[in-house]
Amino acid sequence: MTNNSVITGQEEIDGHNNVNVDTTHHSQYDDESVRHQQQHQPPKLYDEEIQVEKDSHFPQDKHSNHGEMVEEVAIGEFSDYGRSNRIIQVPFGIGPNEESMTVGDTLHEVKAVAIETDDPEELCETVRSYVLGTIVATVGVALNVWFGARQPGIYISPFLAQLLSHPIGVGLSKLLPTKKFKVPFMKNKEWSLNSGPWTMKEHCIVVLMSTVCLPTATALDVIIAIRQPTYFNDFEMGNNKGFQILVVLSTQFLGLGFAGFARDFLVYPLEMTWPLNLAKISLFNALHRRKVNKDGLVVKSTIVDQTPNDNEDHDPPVNGWKISMFKFCLYATLGSFVWFFFTAFIFPALTYFNWPTWINPTNKKLAIIMGSVTGLGLNPLPTFDWIYISGAGLTPLITPWWATLSTFIGACIGYLIIVAVYFSNTWYSAYLVPNSNQAFDRSGAYYNVTAVLSPDRTLDVEAYRAYSPLYFGAGYNIVITAYFASYSAILTYALLNHWKDLKRGYRIGMKRMATVFSRKSKSNVNAENTVHHYPEYDIHYALMTRYKEVPQWWFLVIMLVSLVLGIIMCEAYDTTMPVWGIFVCIAMCAIFLIPTGIIQAISNMQMSLVILAEIIPGIAIPGRPYANMIFKLYGWVSLLMALLYILDQKLAHYLHLPPRATFRAQMWGCTISSFISIAVINWQFKAIPDLCVPGQKDLMTCPYYTTFYSSALLFGVVGPQRMYGSLGLYKYTLFGFLAGAVLVALAWAAKRRWPNKLTRNINVPVIIFGVMYFAPYNLSFVWAGVPLAWFFMSYVYKRFPAWWNKYCYVLSIGLTVGAAVAGVIQFFCITYPGGKMPIWWGNTVTYAGCDGLGCPLKDMPEKGYFGPGPGEYL
Repeated sequence: MTNNSVITGQEEIDGHNNVNVDTTHHSQYDDESVRHQQQHQPPKLYDEEIQVEKDSHFPQDKHSNHGEMVEEVAIGEFSDYGRSNRIIQVPFGIGPNEESMTVGDTLHEVKAVAIETDDPEELCETVRSYVLGTIVATVGVALNVWFGARQPGIYISPFLAQLLSHPIGVGLSKLLPTKKFKVPFMKNKEWSLNSGPWTMKEHCIVVLMSTVCLPTATALDVIIAIRQPTYFNDFEMGNNKGFQILVVLSTQFLGLGFAGFARDFLVYPLEMTWPLNLAKISLFNALHRRKVNKDGLVVKSTIVDQTPNDNEDHDPPVNGWKISMFKFCLYATLGSFVWFFFTAFIFPALTYFNWPTWINPTNKKLAIIMGSVTGLGLNPLPTFDWIYISGAGLTPLITPWWATLSTFIGACIGYLIIVAVYFSNTWYSAYLVPNSNQAFDRSGAYYNVTAVLSPDRTLDVEAYRAYSPLYFGAGYNIVITAYFASYSAILTYALLNHWKDLKRGYRIGMKRMATVFSRKSKSNVNAENTVHHYPEYDIHYALMTRYKEVPQWWFLVIMLVSLVLGIIMCEAYDTTMPVWGIFVCIAMCAIFLIPTGIIQAISNMQMSLVILAEIIPGIAIPGRPYANMIFKLYGWVSLLMALLYILDQKLAHYLHLPPRATFRAQMWGCTISSFISIAVINWQFKAIPDLCVPGQKDLMTCPYYTTFYSSALLFGVVGPQRMYGSLGLYKYTLFGFLAGAVLVALAWAAKRRWPNKLTRNINVPVIIFGVMYFAPYNLSFVWAGVPLAWFFMSYVYKRFPAWWNKYCYVLSIGLTVGAAVAGVIQFFCITYPGGKMPIWWGNTVTYAGCDGLGCPLKDMPEKGYFGPGPGEYL
C-alpha cells in the first residue's frame, strides 16, 4: 500500500493501542437519579457493537473470544456525579501484551449523537481540508472584523461556517483531480488534491479553524482605543505594527497554552460534556447523513451492511416519525429563515413583544415592572423571535433542563432584589432607568467621562468634583454584586463539589510536568502500566488512546512564547503596564480556568472575569487607562480563549480526531485569525479616515470599541475606589464576595445532610448566573426559553427519548442556522444598502411608550440633580 502523505487517523496511531469494546451491565443503582436516568434510556444501548466485530482495524483473533472478555466489576463511587451504573471493559494491545482498561458509561445525551466506534483510516488532514478551512476562516474573520465596527453589524457564526463549508467540501471531492504527486525528499510519500470522498473528520478540521478565527481578537479593541482620534488619539503607538502583532499574538496564543494544561480536567472526563458541542455533532450527523437506529441513536453503517436502500431515508421510525435528520434540519432551517424577515424587518414588534405596556404606554410603573426594552421584563409572552429566545446565551434546546431552571430561578431572585432596590430609591436609583448598564451623572444624563479628564488623559480631580460622581442603575448594581458573588462561588463550588476530580487532575498534571520535556506521548506513558482504570472517563477516551497525544511541553512552549511576547510588548512600548501585571493575569487565569470550565462544561453557562479584570488594575495601577485595558485583555480574554480552545478539543475528542491534528488545526486557525485581523483593521484605518466618529456616514461608529474605551476611563481613570472604596456609594456590593462563598457552602452542607433529588440539583454558581442576566437583558430574555426547555429537555427527553435523541439538537441548530443565514442576507441586501421597511404600527409600537423611552420612576428634583452637590464628595 502506498504511503500517502495525506494524514488519516491511522498515521497518528500508536501501534499497540488497537481498541475493542465490550460492556458489563449491573443491576445496582447508586442513587435515585441514576435509576431515573436509566428508565428513560433506549433499551438497546450499543447497536453498533456488531460493527466493532466487523471492523477490519481490530485484530481478528479477538473476535472469536469477544464474549470471554466480559468481566464483572463492582460499581464504586468513581465520580462525584454518580450518574452511571455501568462501566466498560476495553481490552487493548495485541497478543501477549494485551492489557485491560475500564472506563465509565457514556452519558445519555452524548450517546445520542456521538458514535462509539472509530475508523482510524478516515481522511482527516488533507490538502483540501486545510485549503477550505483557510478560505472559510479568512473570509469569516475579515467580515467579522470589518463589520464589527458598524452599528448595526453582522457576525458570521461558526454554525454558519459549518453549514456552508459542507457543500463546498462535497463539491471539491467531486471536481478536484485525483492525481497523486510525490512529496520532494520524502520517500514513498504522496499527496493529492482529492484523496477520496469528503469526510466528517475533514469537515471537523474546517470547523476547528473557523471556531478559533470567527470571534474577533479583542486585542483589536485596545489597538483602536489607543489609535483613533475619537478615543486616546495615540497614533504613533496604535499604528505601530510591532505593537499590534505582539499584543494580538500573545493574547490569542496564551489561551491555547492554558487549554493544553486543562485536558485532564475539562476534556477527558465523561461528565464534561460541553453541551454546545453536542449540537455541533448533531449538525455534522445531519449534513453527513448518518444513519439512526430505532432508538434514535446515530450509528455508522459498515460496508457489509450497505444495500441500495440503506440510507438515512430508510431509517427505522422513532416514535412514529420517519423523516431523516437532514430533512428535519433542512425544514427547520427554511422555516426559521422565512420567519426571520417577519420578526426582524416586517413586524419587529414580534421580537420585543412588550404587549402589557401597550395597555397604558405612559404608565411608568407598568413599563418598569413588565417592559421588555428598558424595563425588568415580567412578561408572560415576551417574544416570537428565536434569536431573542436563544441569542442571550440561554439556548433552551441545548442547555440541560436543570441549568435552564436554575438560571430562571436566579433571574427571578434578581428581579425581586432589583425591584426592592429600585422602588426604595437605594443608591438614588429611582432617578435613573432601572435596567441600563450605562454610567450616569447626577442629572440623570449619561456620564461624560471626557469632562473629568486632563489633557494627558488622567483624572482632573477638581473637574470631577465640580461635575458629578458616577451613578449606576439598580439593575447594573445588582449585576455587579452578582459578579462579585460568582467569583467566590465558582472557586468554593469547585473545591467542595469537585475536590476528588481536582486532586486526580492535578496529580496527573504533576506527573506530566515531571516529564514535560520528554517526547513520550500520553498513550505511550500509559502503555508502561499494566492496569488502566479510568472510570471517570468514557469509551471516547478509550478510542482516543490509539492516537498519539500532544506532549505537554508543546503547550508549555506556546505559553512561554506568549508570555515573552507580552513582556516585550509591555517593555518596548509605552503601555504603562508593569510586567508583574502580566504574571497577575496569568495567575488569575490559572486559578479560574478549571472552576469556570467545569461550570460551562456541565451547564453551558460561561462565567466572565471581566469585572474582576477591570477592578484589580483600577486599584493596583490607578490612573493608567492603557494598563487597565491591557490587564483586562490578558486577565479576561486569555481565559475566554482557553475555554474556546477546550470546547473545540472536546468536539474533536467526540469525533475521534487525532489530538495532534486538532492541535495543528487550532494553531493554524489562531495564526490566520491574528494576522488577518491586523491586516483588516489597518485597511480600515486607511479606507475610513473617520472610523469610530459619531454619525459616520457608513455607520462605522464602533459601538463595542466605544464601550471598551469607556470602561478603561471609568475603571482606569476615575477608579473603582471612588465607587467601591470605604467612602464609595456602592461599597456594600463587595459583600457579594462573602455571599457567594457562604451560599455555596450552605448548599453543599444541605446536600450532605439531606441527600435527595432537590439538594443534588442545587447549583449556586448557575443560580447566580441567572441574577447576572439583567442590565441590559431582563427577566423576559430568560423566561422566553423556559417553556421550550421544559417541553423538549424534560418532557420529551423522558417520555419520547428516541425522538429526543434524533431530532432535538438538529431542531435547535436548524432554527439557529436559518436565522443566521437570513440575518446575513438581510444585512447585505437590505440594511447595508440603506433599505428600510415603511413605517407602520408593527415597527413603532415597541418603542412608543415609557418602555422604549426609558422613564425613571422619580422626576428630577427642582434643583436639577440628585445626590450630593458640587464639592460635597471625594
